[in-house]
Formats: sequence, C-alpha cells, structure tokens
Amino acid sequence: MCGICGLVDLREHAHRDPGTFRRMRDVLQHRGPDDEGELDSGPAYLGFRRLSIVDLGGGHQPISNEDGTLHIIFNGEVFNHAEVRPDLEARGHRYRTHSDAETVLHGYEEWGPAALERFRGMFALAIWDSARGRLFVARDRLGIKPLYYHQRGGLFVFGSEIKALLAHPDVPREVNRSAVSDYVTYRYVPGPETLFEGIHKLQPGHHLVLEGGRLTETCYWDLGYQERFQGSYEEASQQARAMITESVKLRLMSDVPLGALLSGGVDSSIIVGCMAGLMDRPVDTYSVGFKARGDYSELRYARMVSERFGTRHHELEVGEEDVLDLLPRLVWHQDEPVTEPAALPTYLICKMARRDVTVLLTGEGGDELFAGYAKYAHDRYAGLYSAFPAPLRRALLAPLGARGRRLHIADRSLGIRDEAERWSSWFAGFDGAEKRSLLSPEFAREVSSTPSSRIFARHIARVAGADSLSRMLYADTKVWLPDDLLMKMDRMSMAASVEARVPLLDHKLVEFAATLPSSYKVRGLSGKIILKDWARELLPREVVDRRKVGFTVPVGEWFRGGLRPYLEDSLLSARSRARGYFAPGHVERLVKEHLSGTRDHARALWTLAMLETWHRLFVDSSNWYDAAPAELRLSA
Repeated sequence: MCGICGLVDLREHAHRDPGTFRRMRDVLQHRGPDDEGELDSGPAYLGFRRLSIVDLGGGHQPISNEDGTLHIIFNGEVFNHAEVRPDLEARGHRYRTHSDAETVLHGYEEWGPAALERFRGMFALAIWDSARGRLFVARDRLGIKPLYYHQRGGLFVFGSEIKALLAHPDVPREVNRSAVSDYVTYRYVPGPETLFEGIHKLQPGHHLVLEGGRLTETCYWDLGYQERFQGSYEEASQQARAMITESVKLRLMSDVPLGALLSGGVDSSIIVGCMAGLMDRPVDTYSVGFKARGDYSELRYARMVSERFGTRHHELEVGEEDVLDLLPRLVWHQDEPVTEPAALPTYLICKMARRDVTVLLTGEGGDELFAGYAKYAHDRYAGLYSAFPAPLRRALLAPLGARGRRLHIADRSLGIRDEAERWSSWFAGFDGAEKRSLLSPEFAREVSSTPSSRIFARHIARVAGADSLSRMLYADTKVWLPDDLLMKMDRMSMAASVEARVPLLDHKLVEFAATLPSSYKVRGLSGKIILKDWARELLPREVVDRRKVGFTVPVGEWFRGGLRPYLEDSLLSARSRARGYFAPGHVERLVKEHLSGTRDHARALWTLAMLETWHRLFVDSSNWYDAAPAELRLSA
C-alpha cells in the first residue's frame, strides 16, 4: 500500500521546482513510511511513498519497462498477479522484481487499458509513456483506493489524497459551494466532486488518458443486473460461501504480518472465521468499544467470536478525551469531512494494531451486496406508507422496530414519494424541510438549482430495468460505499500506516451478488439473509440475531460533556456564522435542544461541526500542510 502523486505540465512557462514535487510526495509519508521514489521526465513528474507489503526488497517504485519508455506508480494490491505473470513472461516480458506493480506495467504494455480487466484487487495507478507523452491513470472497480485530480490550462495534477494536489502552488484552495449543499445532505461529498473547487475524484471503475493536453475519461467496469442466477437459494448460498472463502484466501497474500478488524457483527465475524480456517496460526483480531453510558459497545460480541475461533484478541476503549486530542488530525487526514464519527475509533484501533501487523482484513461491503441495512427491507413499504395521513405514520413504524432517531429517519424517508429523493434521504444529515430551514436564504438561492437527489437519480437511471431493491443497492454501491465507507477506511487505516483489505468487495463476488434475486437477500423485515444463515452455523446465535447497531459512537453524550466547548465554538462563534451557509437561529436551536436533552441532534451537529473544522484547517489556515496545527487543537 502506498501513496502516489504526480503531474503533467504542458504550460509554456512551466516552473519545475523539485522542492514542490517532493512536498507533494512527502505530505503522503503516512501512506508510505518505508520507502520513497520519483521520476522527473520531460513534462511529467511521478512521486511515490511505499508501505512495504509484498516483495519487500524489490518493490521500489517507479518501476520501468525493459526499454525505459513506460513508468508506473501503483497504490494497492493485485491479488492474482502471480497468475497473470506467466502469460506475460511467455509473451517475452522480462521481470526484474516480484512486485504486482510490475505485472500491471507489463500488462498495460501488452494489452493497453484492457489489462485492467484481468486484475483482481484494489488499486490506483499512473503510467507515464514518455515516448508518446501519454499519461494513463486508473482506479479499481469499487473505489477501494482513492485518486484525485485537477486540470487547469496545461497543468494536470493527481494524487492519492487531495493534500498532495494542494501542495502544488498552482492548485487553488477554494470552496466548492454547491458541494457544501450536497455535503449537508449526504454527510460526505459524492463523486466526482469534492469540497474543493476544481478538484475531482476519479470515479470507481474509470480510467483517464491525458495526451496532448486532452483528457479522456472512460468507464471500464460497471455493475449490471441483467443476468439472473437460476439456481436455488441453497445453491446460491453455497456459491456465496465458496466465493467469500476464496476471496479471503487471496487477501492473505502478504510478506508481513496480518490480522482482522472484528466489530462483533456478521460480516467481520465471517471474515475472521474464514481466516481461522485458512491460517496456520491464530488470527490477531482487534476490536474497539466506547467509554459511555448506554448500549454503544459491541465488545462482548466480538469476544464471543474471538473465543469461537481461538483468535489472539486485542481491545481498545475510546472516550471523549481521545476526540479532543485527535479530531483536527483526523480531519486533516480525511482532506474533506466524512461525518462518520466511527472514523476516530477506526484510526485508534488501526494505530493499536500497527504494533503487531501491517495488514488488516475488514468486513465492509456486506450490507451493500446483500441488503443488510434496515432501509432495504423497509423501503418496499414506502408507497403504502406515504399514502397514510401523517398522524398515523409513526404508529405504523412501531412493528418495524424503529425507535428514537431511527424512527424519525424512517418516518422522514418513507414519506417521500420520489425514489431518488427518498433513497438519498435515508442516511442524510439534512434533507427536505430540515435542509430548507438550515440553509440561509442567500445560500439557498445560490444552490437551489442543484438538488442533491440528482446524484442518486443519475445512478438509478443506469439500471432502470432492475427491481427496486437492485436499483437501491446499485446506487449505494456507486455513492455511499466509495465516498463514505471506503474513504473512511482508507484514510484512517493509512493514517496509521496500515493496509486495509476488503474481501467482500472482490469484484467477482460483487458481480455474483448482483445476479441474485431480491428474495435471496431480503426475507420479511430481515436483510442479508444469505450471510446470516451462514453465520448461524459459524457463530453463537446471540451474535447473529441481535438488533443491528452498526459502529455507533456516543457523540451525542460527548457533546453534552467534554465536547461541549468544541461544539459551541464550532457552531455558535462569529467565525462560523460568517461563512454565510446556515441560518444562525436554526443552528442555535439545534444546539440548545441537544444540550438540554430535549432532542437528539448528534448526527446533524457532528455534520456541521466537521464542516467548520475543515474550513478552519484547509481554507482559513496558511499552515494546513502540517497535520493538526496548534491553533486547531481542541480543549475541554
């Protein structure tokens, strides 16, 4: 796992400053503390930071082909590279290393962009063809590894993280104001946009070619729902188990120690169970809990799983004092806020694991493949629900198990008739009337022509012929999964210099899941039934059949305690009000109601506070390059 960056500068008076190039590369040092490399070739620069995982002695990058005309920098892993290599050697390609990056390079030399179709893995890469003056940039199918780019005039800059681009003096730090509106809805910015004007995400399953100053983007992989699995549920279940086991086996490829993040949920527990059956030593597992009142911690379930599989188990408890110490640094690592409070414990548990291992397997993706979230089962009732008068709606939700904030979200979302608007609202921070009340009149007029639901509508239209559940899963796989969950995991694991691997997102498994009938995924009000049925054979029933909690962090309680000064300064200060995005009276009401305990606005307040912290760090501060500048440190 690595950090990559680079540029092609075709401007007439381009200023090639080696100090700038290395500043871009070395701001990614956390992604690659073990080695560094660079190529300065004509108008192109490639920079590389390495976290050594495979071929520890021979994987230095950039790697060149035999005649020195092609050069690659590569972030990620191709888990089947050893299978592809013999074919390339038979075609005359000569290897100098055992690195998967060299197989990708020779594959591109042999097959061009079509080489990507042969690889199984997670990656972001760039190949400079010095003979043709062509840059090829690509991202893996699911978006497990990130890649950002900026183009203005004759300058094209790219990198694993936005901060590598910002280290170039000709890349502006300007706010993308329409993306602010999308952010307060989704709690992240859906691709290809970012919170920075002119900086874009390369979309999952896409590649770029820059040649002669012309940029061409191509989608090389997409998920279809046309083919349908013809076998029985039992046959589908057995095939899913075999494919997950194979995917885990592939991801045990490593020349350094590896372990697993264990939440105590179904997905991570299945991964650990597979690892235990494939490894010749106990699996190192890592779990995190919280210092707070209430049912937040899932440590006891993780312990049950650890005992079942005989793992070497490690635990960590996180409290509000950890937030005070680390929050600015984590916002710096994220580049733009992803308002999942779970980012903080994820970073801390990865940092703890780094003492023992360099690679961690995780359970992301199971909910998006097999319909694990409650919204997938509940959404089928939206048409009926929206037809009832408002006073009766909440009473109808009681049998569905919705309580408190979950009740409010379900009531808000199920009452929306438009499909794209409803689906974009399920995990929203602010939507509908809530968003209209939040935005200041001036800002609302500025962004009113770009409804946030357009993003889901665009993806839904691509699979219009599929059933409702499949359309919903497709949209989440294209938006929520890469721009929220995978971005959080990549940033927090790499901040701790740990590689996170996601077996449930092997593209062959993802394609298989897309063929399954919806009845194989959701039964009544229960989703992810294929994985749960398997888990009941592997795990204690108490682990499988409990209410899904997710990785819930007690932010609401912390805001009423040690984080109260941070909350009030972030949202009620003159500095934050001067941004002009939000109606001050509405924000004050949210804070007051939450602090008094009359309403739980934790999700909304965290969303707004993260945006303000981002502003202070990346927009206001001239010292943004250094992680967690002193003026941003929080105090109780």
